[in-house]
Amino acid sequence: MALFCPATVLLVTWAAGDVPRVSAQVSGERVAVVLHGPAVDGAAAARLAEALGVAVETLPALRTGAIVEVADRYRGECVLALAGPGEVASVVGEEPLGEGAVARLEVDEDGITRLPWPRRS
Repeated sequence: MALFCPATVLLVTWAAGDVPRVSAQVSGERVAVVLHGPAVDGAAAARLAEALGVAVETLPALRTGAIVEVADRYRGECVLALAGPGEVASVVGEEPLGEGAVARLEVDEDGITRLPWPRRS
């Protein structure tokens, strides 16, 4: 049983830095912060964060442990995590096809649950 509100993590494959496309994909979400690991260009991540009106944070690595730590800091909020090539599989168990593919994750003390994307109303 979870003792704290889960965080929602939108894990997006990100190679070329398509700010308008990803901004449009997450437009219905209240993103609190943009996160990225070393495989993602920090300047492109900063441009996306600016377009969304939020801060950007760099993680030492985009792995399950890092995602759980972030979820603990952003309980009840939505964070956008930009993943470089090969980084999504380490978190969700499979690599989505194509840039801009989104995995919606609910993260709490019980672990990570993958939810449907796009969000169903």
